[in-house]
Amino acid sequence: MYKIIPPFRLFSGRPAKQRILFIARLLAVACLLLFVQTARAECTAAMQPVNFGNVDLLNPGTLTTQAIATVTCTKSVASGTAQTFQVCLAADGSRANTTQLNPRYMCPSGGSCTTANRFAYNMYVDASRSTIWGTISRGSQYRDMLNTSVSFSATEAANTTRSVSLTVYARLITPLPNVPPGQYTASFADGSTAVAFSTGSSCGSLLTANRFRFPFTVSATVVKNCNVNKPNNIDFGTVNPGDTNLAGSTSLDVTCTSGTPYNIGLKPSNNNTAGAGEMLPVTPGGGNTDRIPYQLRSGSGANGAVWGNTATATQTGNGVGGTGSGLQQNYNIYATVPSADYHYGDYQDTVTVQVNY
Repeated sequence: MYKIIPPFRLFSGRPAKQRILFIARLLAVACLLLFVQTARAECTAAMQPVNFGNVDLLNPGTLTTQAIATVTCTKSVASGTAQTFQVCLAADGSRANTTQLNPRYMCPSGGSCTTANRFAYNMYVDASRSTIWGTISRGSQYRDMLNTSVSFSATEAANTTRSVSLTVYARLITPLPNVPPGQYTASFADGSTAVAFSTGSSCGSLLTANRFRFPFTVSATVVKNCNVNKPNNIDFGTVNPGDTNLAGSTSLDVTCTSGTPYNIGLKPSNNNTAGAGEMLPVTPGGGNTDRIPYQLRSGSGANGAVWGNTATATQTGNGVGGTGSGLQQNYNIYATVPSADYHYGDYQDTVTVQVNY
């Protein structure tokens, strides 16, 4: 006597067990992935703006500045194990020109950069400003990066964070260009920067390391200015009482920031706005109350154009106007005296030069 057993009944429970086991494995993998993601090692960086402030191209003064980059790392191993991250910060030539690192350039804010208006500077990893801050992606010449190590002791728990500060040194490149006044900037964003980190590698080996970006800007404000050289005195010399139509001249040198309009006024000590002054006796007394009239002019001779003091920053008036080139510009000043028929003696007056811009 025998009993026929259905061929598959003995195996009817196995697929269920496999499904349960398979689901259990998936859950285990999911838990493992969740654990790894939670304890992921990470270093980031943030950078202050590099700001040169106001720059007077005619009297530049200090041409250097600096900024702080802050690196923050998170411990990824549990308490009982120490951990150290090697962190490197890289920067290229900015978004305007990624490959130009020596020098780097700022461009007019909101405008395009040309050879006539770009403002040269550079950033360095050392206080002596001799080693250019570079990047591993721009060839062997400029591979020097900001680098530091961030360490955690064995007693510190996982997910502990620590920050380290690094100094970026910057300098404007001399001779300074004759660029127009205004705001100049360079933007380091998107692919212009990178912070790479590893547990035990040097900067040079981080070609495939973890990377993050840290945007920042470089800026400078070129201010308009004018320098004036004191002109020599106008000396009519020794004259006779009957002499007429005396003439003398001198020259004035003005240097203004490139593109800066300016207007020059001349003011005698009597404040006459038409440039009509009076020379007084050098040694008063003795009954001499004479005043010798004279006229300041921008053209030679008795019919030369009057040079007075109605000029403003926006109007030339009866003055003389020009536009700065960043270089010295010369102007002749003429003075005429109709007659020398006055008491004998020395006479003089003081004229004030006023440059409006």
